[in-house]
Amino acid sequence: MTKERIPISGDLKSKVKQLMEYAGWQEGRKVDISIAEKYYAAHGVPMMKTTQRFYRKYFGLCCEWYLAQKKLKWAADFEFALFPYLVNGIKNHLEEAYFRDMSGCELAEIEQAAGQKCQPIGHIGYYYPAEVWISEYGKLYAKYEYQDEIECFPDVFALIERELRQCKFDSAAMKTVEALDGKI
Repeated sequence: MTKERIPISGDLKSKVKQLMEYAGWQEGRKVDISIAEKYYAAHGVPMMKTTQRFYRKYFGLCCEWYLAQKKLKWAADFEFALFPYLVNGIKNHLEEAYFRDMSGCELAEIEQAAGQKCQPIGHIGYYYPAEVWISEYGKLYAKYEYQDEIECFPDVFALIERELRQCKFDSAAMKTVEALDGKI
C-alpha cells in the first residue's frame, strides 16, 4: 500500500522522528515478530535478545521511502529493509545471498570491529543502503559498499540521520510491506 505524501519539517533529528512515525513506529511499539524469528531459525541463526528487541520495535515499518524522489513508480530513494524481505509479497531473489554473506564471511569482520557477537538485520539507507548488523549490546554496525570503514551507531535514529544528512527533502511518501499489512 502506498501512503500519500505528507510534509516533513524541522531540523534533521525532528525530520527523522517524523519519518519513523509515518513509517509506523511509535514510542513503546511491540509487534509480533514470529515471521522474522522463523526466518532466522530456518537459517540456523536463532535471534539474540537484542535482535528480538530491535525487531519488536521496528519490524514491519514501511520499507520504501520516497523523499527527494517524487515519482512513486521509480525506485524509492530510501530503504528500511529488515530480513526477511517481504516487499510486495515477493521475496527478493538476492535476500538469501545477502543473509548468507552477512551471517558468514562478513560477520567475522563486523564482530572483530564490534568486539562482540553480532547478527545481520538487513539494509537501511539512502540510495546505497548500508548492510546493518546489531551487536549483543544493541549497537548498530553499518558497512557501505563505497567505503572501507565500518560505522557504529547507538540506535537506528542515529543511523538514519547519518544517511540523510546530505538529502534535501520537505515531504515523504512511503510504501508499506504489503505482506504484513493488517498482520502486525
